[in-house]
Amino acid sequence: MKKRNRLAALVLVLFLATLISYGCDSGGIGGSVCTSSTSVSGASAAVLYYPCNISSAVPATTMTSGFMGTYREVEWLARDVAGNGYVVLAMTPLNPYGMVSGWRTAHVNGISKLKSLNTSGTLKGKINTSALQTCGHSKGGGGALWASSTLGAQLKTTIGMAPWQEEFLTLSGIRAATLIQAGGLDTLATALMTMNEFNLLPIGIVKAYRVFPTADHMSWASIGTNHAAISADVVSWMNRYLK
Repeated sequence: MKKRNRLAALVLVLFLATLISYGCDSGGIGGSVCTSSTSVSGASAAVLYYPCNISSAVPATTMTSGFMGTYREVEWLARDVAGNGYVVLAMTPLNPYGMVSGWRTAHVNGISKLKSLNTSGTLKGKINTSALQTCGHSKGGGGALWASSTLGAQLKTTIGMAPWQEEFLTLSGIRAATLIQAGGLDTLATALMTMNEFNLLPIGIVKAYRVFPTADHMSWASIGTNHAAISADVVSWMNRYLK
């Protein structure tokens, strides 16, 4: 009976998640985006994406891909997000073949980097350091959630896109509004895995679980599908809880 009730609850969450509206328009995609390379401890490569006409402090996010991936796998999303008025720090972890903890380190250090970028250089005074987010796909998504638990109230939002885990982790330290995206056809970061992560999120925070029925695990990568829907969901979440 308990197992049947749990399954019914899961089906209800999946159904409701496909209907979620965050009460906010994405703001449109296509604003002029500038890029510049930077360095982050714990990352082998890091690139900033930001509005070319940035004139005031805007929210910012870290962003990573997953196993064997580089920042280029999420460049499509980084450009979309930046075009909607955000600074994005896309990174490749030092070891893209390693454990999720490597992505966690990149995200934690990436947040520190965003704070330091606000004090000097091109983006001085252009980053709202009270409106920061971690975001990643697969192991990068697992690392984004884990980093959020480490950073606590330093973050306003967190997004795990088909987040993968292979290490014991605790998410009890998360204080940010947290979105977990999942693919209905994902056989790697399965519904069992992603729902377990969702259930580990603390009681009392804003959280949502969104399923894309036709998405598989690589839908979030550069060659993937569902890009328009995924991007609109990410930007809507950020607009609602970062702006």
